[in-house]
Amino acid sequence: MSDSKAEASTVPSQKPVPKIKDISLMKAWKDSKAYREYTLFVQSLNRAVHGLKNSDTVPLSPTLDKLIILLNQLDSFIDQCPPKGRSRFGDAGYRDWHGKLEQESQQLLKDALPEQYHNYIEELNGYLCDSFGNSTRLDYGTGHELAFALFMLCLCKIEALTEQDSRAMVLKLFSRYIDLCRKLQRTYYLEPAGSKGQWCLDDYQFLPFLWGSSQLTDDGPIEPKQAIDERFYRDLSNDYLYLGAVKYINEVKTGPFFEHSSTLYDISNVAHWSKLNQGMVKMYHGEVLDKFPIAQHILFGNLISFDPVPKPTGEGLFKKPAPVANQ
Repeated sequence: MSDSKAEASTVPSQKPVPKIKDISLMKAWKDSKAYREYTLFVQSLNRAVHGLKNSDTVPLSPTLDKLIILLNQLDSFIDQCPPKGRSRFGDAGYRDWHGKLEQESQQLLKDALPEQYHNYIEELNGYLCDSFGNSTRLDYGTGHELAFALFMLCLCKIEALTEQDSRAMVLKLFSRYIDLCRKLQRTYYLEPAGSKGQWCLDDYQFLPFLWGSSQLTDDGPIEPKQAIDERFYRDLSNDYLYLGAVKYINEVKTGPFFEHSSTLYDISNVAHWSKLNQGMVKMYHGEVLDKFPIAQHILFGNLISFDPVPKPTGEGLFKKPAPVANQ
């Protein structure tokens, strides 16, 4: 048993809860173990999928395969919870879907994970149920996307997923998650969480642009300025998260692209994908992680800790970092 897993197993699983109650706690969030570990996790997966397509063959562990099956099962709940008719703010049928998610999620996690990880189910379940939107407000946004990424980080910290899963986590599991969320948005007319346009790139998501721009290398099939042109992205949207996101925006919005997605339009003028990707990493902090309207909903427990990062010692910040992707 590794040191990180041994350390994790010494504390009981607990239901994660929000802790950033007001804006004065934003500094504590940025100084926390969770912020540090999550930042490293996102950057590691960013490196792991560099130059890869969604369709590329990558190692797929039995646990990852079962987690994808779990998402497929959540997709099937949509047929069991049909829309009730669109109101001014979303479709109330989503509450039925989310209620079924909350009713079934713990058992679905038990089915997906080997028994030695079942003592973490309660904590993992908090992040899973927070990943698909809010059933009271009938909305979805980058904070919910963040919850799913934290769910993946938790799985890495308990070593249910390992470094060998890093590429498939993005190309297979996260890609399937995004497809499901888009289906939920379109079926139940979920509102963008918060103010429209606040999330800078897209009303609902960010990570497909960050990790997706890493997939598109400087010597790849298209240049950044071509990514918003249907003639170029049409046949490539299934292979690259970035292009799939652009395609989705054009399907759900009307009018000229430079009007409804002005920031993304401006970004397309960056000359190289490598520079664009570096900008995405910085923007993710500025527009998502460092925004109080999003951070106030982040859940913390024993795996995702609000405790401050220990002061540097001869051993470094952590005795052993959480398992992350290959560099």
